Amino acid sequence: MQFGGRAIALTFALALATWSGSASSLSLEEVLVQTLKNSNKIASSRDSWIAARESIFASNATKESSLKYSGSGSLSETDSGSGFTSSDSYSNKITFSKNIFDGGQSRESLKLAEIQLESAAASYRNTEQGVVLEAVQSYLNLSKSYQEVELQNNNVARLGKHVAAAKVNLAEGMGTPTSLAEAEARYARAKADRALIATSLENAKDLFSKLTLMPADNDLGEAQLPGVEKTLPQNRQRAEELALKNSPTVIIAKLTERAAGQELQLSQAKQNPTLGLSLSATQSNSSDSVSASILISSPLYPTNSTGSSARKKVALHSKSMRDLKEAIDNAKIEARSAFRDYEGARVTLNAALAEVEASRLLVDGVAKELKFGLKTTLDLLDAERGFNDAELRLVQARHDITLKEFKLVAATGSLTAGKLGIGHVLDKLSDSPRPENPLKKPFNFW
Repeated sequence: MQFGGRAIALTFALALATWSGSASSLSLEEVLVQTLKNSNKIASSRDSWIAARESIFASNATKESSLKYSGSGSLSETDSGSGFTSSDSYSNKITFSKNIFDGGQSRESLKLAEIQLESAAASYRNTEQGVVLEAVQSYLNLSKSYQEVELQNNNVARLGKHVAAAKVNLAEGMGTPTSLAEAEARYARAKADRALIATSLENAKDLFSKLTLMPADNDLGEAQLPGVEKTLPQNRQRAEELALKNSPTVIIAKLTERAAGQELQLSQAKQNPTLGLSLSATQSNSSDSVSASILISSPLYPTNSTGSSARKKVALHSKSMRDLKEAIDNAKIEARSAFRDYEGARVTLNAALAEVEASRLLVDGVAKELKFGLKTTLDLLDAERGFNDAELRLVQARHDITLKEFKLVAATGSLTAGKLGIGHVLDKLSDSPRPENPLKKPFNFW
């Protein structure tokens, strides 16, 4: 099934071109670029990935060698009855130690760290999708609010003219107090509606400025990106397949299940025997010595805490498997639901377009019949109100079709900067520099 995405995008662009703001046109792509650059959520998620990457470097801790120094000294004065006798001693010791075999702990720790790093990368993509969708929704809400305010301003101005005309007709004996009261009531209602929409506009401006750090007083251009149309699934089955393959929540659930299983392997490795080597050299005022030792260590039986920890990991692994099944089922439902919502939005848009055209013809017809006394002013007010309501519904329908489009892409896991054609905005995760080591060097006491 073809969606006619280009036609919808063109319709939306033409609609936006019919109203004017106060500054230069601002495209959705520019908004997304600024949002991605300034997002604290993106930066925070990137830091989480960097932290997970450090676990890779730390996974070999049980096989790392260590070199330690220890020293001592003493000075004493002893009264022997015939005077004080001095004695002193000192000792310097350097010890080198290393696990020759750690029971496989470093190997299993590395596997766990790699899984956790993949999970952090999937979480980053999930955050990126959320930020993009939030920016799109903010952009569309701002666009819709501007259009609604302009429509309401036009409606208030039109009804104000009707009130003025009703007062003239009443003064000249051509109208009735009822007609004037009806016109004034609709005029007051229109002003109240305008105030509510103006409040919505200010709220939309605040969120837009918060996300982009840009002023919200702009004409908004076409709310469409080429990358979105390329990634739209053509049917519900394809949407479901893409969701199972690309959805960050499914990927995270799979990696969480793998990590839980790997935790069990690491626990077993910690119960294996270890083989260590130790070399030391000692210098003192009484003698010098060099020693070497090999240490074999192995638990003879599991303790209660060790057994409880293992059983806890078994329960967590079972939980992760259930969470994975739930994540898969949810991803399928969300993809199918997003596809249906998008199809429904297309139908609603076509109906809204037809309604506006029919309402416009109705207003023109009633206005002509009013001149010949076939219709009343109230009939014209009703027709014009219907046309204004139809225009507002069309604005909402255009807003919905684009938002549903982006939500469908998000449900399939494809709403990332790279797939939208703006991947150059964000640096690759692998290019992120390692943080500086905050620990001081040995003997650095100041």
